[in-house]
Amino acid sequence: MKHPVFFAPAGVPIQCMERSTLGGVKCTAELGLNSMEMEFVQGVKLNIKKAKEIKETAQKLNIKLSSHAPYFINFCNKDKKSTSFRNLEQSAEVTEACGGYITVFHPGFYGKFSKEEAYRVAKSLLEEVVERINKKTKNVLLGAETVGKKTQFGGLDEVIKLSQEVERVWPVVDFAHMLAREQNTKFKKEEDYIKVFDMLEKEIPGYTKKMHIHFSEIEYTEAGERNHLPLGTRYEPDYRPMLKVIKNNGYSAMIVSESPKIEFDAIKMMRFYEELK
Repeated sequence: MKHPVFFAPAGVPIQCMERSTLGGVKCTAELGLNSMEMEFVQGVKLNIKKAKEIKETAQKLNIKLSSHAPYFINFCNKDKKSTSFRNLEQSAEVTEACGGYITVFHPGFYGKFSKEEAYRVAKSLLEEVVERINKKTKNVLLGAETVGKKTQFGGLDEVIKLSQEVERVWPVVDFAHMLAREQNTKFKKEEDYIKVFDMLEKEIPGYTKKMHIHFSEIEYTEAGERNHLPLGTRYEPDYRPMLKVIKNNGYSAMIVSESPKIEFDAIKMMRFYEELK
């Protein structure tokens, strides 16, 4: 059985004349895409009234919505607790009001902690903020993203474990970040993606029917991520085998283009996917 696949720009498409979230939803539909990730990365500036208008418009135009919470979140640092809690709570509340299903966040930085200590702190703080979010929202997931720098907390194993142990947390797989951070898999073959999807499905049964994926190509150094690159720059990672695996297995996903050419590369992926046999 095949399941739906959604292709999204990360934020308001570059071509859109109206530079608002509502304008972005309308423009995304006009471009023929079926989803959009709302970018709250510099702060949540939408109010609930405007969010409800966005929800009505997105539902009318059949646009699936997600969001990215502010970058100012670090669940490995108790001194940043107030800021981290506020940013994730606001993101979740507004995302749900918009009709979005997930708000993505970067979990944090190791800082002075070992990986084990960072995990314990992050888990504890996430459990606390989830209790607060549960009082304000019903359905929105909290997407712990795989991150691109070696100093950051958020390897694939860490976000999987958080999802298994903390309510509402859902892994968000960014293959460019994984390549830049680990540098042991270039993600150029179908087997490279199958290995990751199989692991996720084994550890979180049902994951491949509800995947949230960030995608671009990437420039990186020994320390990890440097810059996101447009698709076709050097095919690291390569979107084509990933889409073949998703199509062949009937997986469902929202795939967010984070390349500098956000909607152009979202459309490129969508067209490639649609042309697959």
